[in-house]
Amino acid sequence: MEGNRIDTKSIQEIGWLKLDNAAKLFPAIMSDELTAVFRITASLKEPVRFSAIKEAVEVTSRRFPYFSVSLGSGLFWYYLEYNMQLPRIQTEEKIPCTAFAAKRINEPLYRILIKKNRISVEFIHILTDGGGAFEFLKSLLYTYLKLTDKTLLSSEGIILPDSPVDEGEMEDGYNRFFRKKIPPPGKLTKAWHVPFILNKKPRLRVIRSEISLDKLLEAARSYNVSITEYVVSVYLFALQEIYLNEKKEGRKTRRGVLRIEVPVNLRKKFPTNTMRNFSLFVMPEIDLRLGIYTFEEIVKIIHHQLQTGTDVKQISRFLSQNVSHEKSPFIRVMPLFIKSMAISAVYRRLGTRQCSGIMTNLGNVILPEDMQKHIESIEVVPTPPNKHVKISCAMVSFGNKLRLNFCNVSGSTELEKHFLKHFTNSGIGVKILNNK
Repeated sequence: MEGNRIDTKSIQEIGWLKLDNAAKLFPAIMSDELTAVFRITASLKEPVRFSAIKEAVEVTSRRFPYFSVSLGSGLFWYYLEYNMQLPRIQTEEKIPCTAFAAKRINEPLYRILIKKNRISVEFIHILTDGGGAFEFLKSLLYTYLKLTDKTLLSSEGIILPDSPVDEGEMEDGYNRFFRKKIPPPGKLTKAWHVPFILNKKPRLRVIRSEISLDKLLEAARSYNVSITEYVVSVYLFALQEIYLNEKKEGRKTRRGVLRIEVPVNLRKKFPTNTMRNFSLFVMPEIDLRLGIYTFEEIVKIIHHQLQTGTDVKQISRFLSQNVSHEKSPFIRVMPLFIKSMAISAVYRRLGTRQCSGIMTNLGNVILPEDMQKHIESIEVVPTPPNKHVKISCAMVSFGNKLRLNFCNVSGSTELEKHFLKHFTNSGIGVKILNNK
């Protein structure tokens, strides 16, 4: 599917970019707690040298000019304004994914964090998603390792800092592959949410875990499913346990639909090399109003739902529905402050209530061997969840380990316990990591 290629000019030439379709949500809903910020971390096998990382950031950032922007606002829309600002380099904070002062003039919308042997990038989702952010991190790591005199014979899969910028990296993939007159997807019922009480501020707590990838693969293959399908099934099985415990203790358990939001990297579905947001969600579910499910039943259901939901024809329905809203003549002429209030209201009414949990999978990270031998681990911290969902998860595999991190704004760790206990009961090694 080729879509209609949208011509783009250099951002340095035009000075600004429109927000992509996904990015338009975030300025309206962001707050100190709902930050729309995510983190990707690479832990090296030796301490980070500040002088080298400082130079690496300067060199790498010049290759990604579409990230050197701040958030501007006009009469009808927000936009990204080119400002040549370098991202801040700062010490890794105890609480990850804190809010950016995004509406401050010339404020960078991503940052670099350093602690001991860890290099992290934090991006606000206005700029990009995990796919785009990881391409930047790979380039940054390559440049840093070169500056610290590491021998790197291969750069396969790495955007080199001296390579030309492809204007396609700046395109809005949603608009490029938008198709008119596609029937919209069906409406979703409201999902059940964990009943946990919110944590005291600052609410966010991260639980980091490391899982044996070999054993996890073995378990997934025993059911003839992918790792994503297997882990999402474990997630739903854990939620079912909590739901049934609530019911057993006589508490009200309204809305028996358990649904997980699973982001899909659309770069694997459509021919584009955009570095901006280009992902949508699949929403696999089980309905407990129909009865209790065994784990085997859940795996079978989720396998088919994810296979069907990630089909390009199905994905196109969601993509076209989202883009059609912004193309509405009525919405286009609506003043920005009214748009923002409307988007915020719709998000509170629908976006916060349609899923019981969120599971992001950055996939299996493969780097050139000369780079990989200097890196201990890769991990992801997802955006802090909203007050209804309360807990979100993100995973990424590297080498023979899978890192699974939980972002939790509640005072309970019951979900994490059920989740990880299922792995250990299945003979899959799990290690809880300290927040070092």
